[in-house]
Amino acid sequence: MALLHINSLCSYLLLALVSSRAAQIPLVHQTNSNPSTGTKWRFDVPISAENTTSNWIFDGVSSLLQQWANTRYRNNHNVVPATVPIGTILYHGRPDHVFPTEPEWLATDPEHGYIFCRAQTPGVGCWMLTLAVTRPLKVLYFDGSSAAKMAGSLDVQDLIAFGDAKPEHTWREYDRIMNLCEWGKKYGLDGFVRMEMDFEIMLCDFTKGLETVSFLNLVSSSSPGPPLPPSQPPRVKLWSPGYRVLEAGQWHNNFPGETRINLDLTRLITFYDPELFPGLADARREQERWEHRVVDITKGELENFLHRLDDVLTGEPVSGSGVDWSSLYRVVIHRYSSRLEVLQYMFSDEYLAEPDSVEERTRRKKELAEDAHEYVTSMLSPYILHNVFPPASSRKSSLPFEWATPIFEMCATTHTKSISKSSILTYSERLLLQSVKEVLHEICRVLVGVWAEGIEARFKKPGYEDLPDFGHESLAISWGQKINALNTWLDWGVWVKCKPACSFEETCYLPTWPYFTRMNGRYPTPSFTDRFPEDVRLQWMQELLNFEDTEEVRQQRGILTQYDQEPEWVRPKPRCIRRVTPVGIPWTSER
Repeated sequence: MALLHINSLCSYLLLALVSSRAAQIPLVHQTNSNPSTGTKWRFDVPISAENTTSNWIFDGVSSLLQQWANTRYRNNHNVVPATVPIGTILYHGRPDHVFPTEPEWLATDPEHGYIFCRAQTPGVGCWMLTLAVTRPLKVLYFDGSSAAKMAGSLDVQDLIAFGDAKPEHTWREYDRIMNLCEWGKKYGLDGFVRMEMDFEIMLCDFTKGLETVSFLNLVSSSSPGPPLPPSQPPRVKLWSPGYRVLEAGQWHNNFPGETRINLDLTRLITFYDPELFPGLADARREQERWEHRVVDITKGELENFLHRLDDVLTGEPVSGSGVDWSSLYRVVIHRYSSRLEVLQYMFSDEYLAEPDSVEERTRRKKELAEDAHEYVTSMLSPYILHNVFPPASSRKSSLPFEWATPIFEMCATTHTKSISKSSILTYSERLLLQSVKEVLHEICRVLVGVWAEGIEARFKKPGYEDLPDFGHESLAISWGQKINALNTWLDWGVWVKCKPACSFEETCYLPTWPYFTRMNGRYPTPSFTDRFPEDVRLQWMQELLNFEDTEEVRQQRGILTQYDQEPEWVRPKPRCIRRVTPVGIPWTSER
């Protein structure tokens, strides 16, 4: 625990400048240069080429407390102070009628609490403790699938609880909750919010801020022992409580997510902050986002984190600017997510099937370019100024589409110009502002660039020289590449869905801890594999999932066990599973 009280003066110098209590500090990181340099509004200079983290900050913040996005990218990168409001009902399943006297886990949905309601002996049932919050509980939220026992998900908690993030800590849940609660005492923290297949609270003291609603003796969620071997291969049956908790978790898939946790974004800490954690940027340079971890943090950056965390948790929360950041981020997503998705589809092979002849191809490409340009024009209509149009060729700038800069700027700054003038933004708010500004800048750079190129390609007016025809096919290819690159850079979770859409009897499922297909006997927790022999691991999984795991049944399920197949937890992909009896089993291979 000594590492939690580091007093390194050198590392604290930076944090002294970014205190949230002295919050009127300008954000040092600026991706775009000053407009007077002539590069800020360049259409040919993408932000994404400058190694910014704004796209990851934007997607992470807009996905907080949402099951779907945090199941897709499991590794915790955002830490946010929060409160649990008065009247919230919480659930704690256990095998005995003993009121907790030490830190324990509470579920926000009864289905989640019930899977831990298991009888220790036959015939006695189990117990479900239901509690109501009587005062706001002060908690700290770890995003991602921060309760999943997987590499990366637990990094940030373990840096606080153990001083490092090593694989051998993975299954030390009791030590983790005890250490976190001990560390949190000086800040008055009541607990910590995490997510696995649903949300949970690691509560430090059951006697503070809660009252008992009921403590019921229920039918156990599982039998005390494994089922008897069947006389013949049965139809594989789902452990119903396990499916119900997946279903409950899906209630919080998308915005607004888990509404019983109130976040304070004015005090958010993100490990994508380029000022506090520059070393992590170097570690991520050759990685895909799935691989981003906090375990690569340097000693100095760990000190920065702990000091910053101390700063945001000490004393009363600052008021900040009053900006509703969640709504601002949501406005951007609402405005552009479905429209960018439609544009990407318009340029896809699915939409533009291979034509039968060259003439047909030319005709369809021409129509596509015109349709796409009309679509983009309608998206930008609030910003297209009446007196902005291409210059005559003799006055044409050497920079592409420079004449459209006023439209570019209006599109990119309308939602943030007023906020940018504020002098009372906290450090976290300045980071949030920079993120949304850069995301809007990149969206508008691409869209206004497409619009301006289309205007130049067909602009004819008396007194102007007719501009050459760029060729509709070239335009369609170029615009499609730009939209694809933009959407890839944004990487919004709202675009991840089952295609084709699931039928009414199905639900779209993203591989979720711990319901994974075992890949050739592998499981995503190396430390678990190292600590226990194979027969113990198989027994644990069998009891957890409550099904007979024979070779015959595996073949019937079609579970693939090739050595060269990537496990489904590495890059989770959505698929449809049945939700009507016989329900689908998440760890099988379905369409």
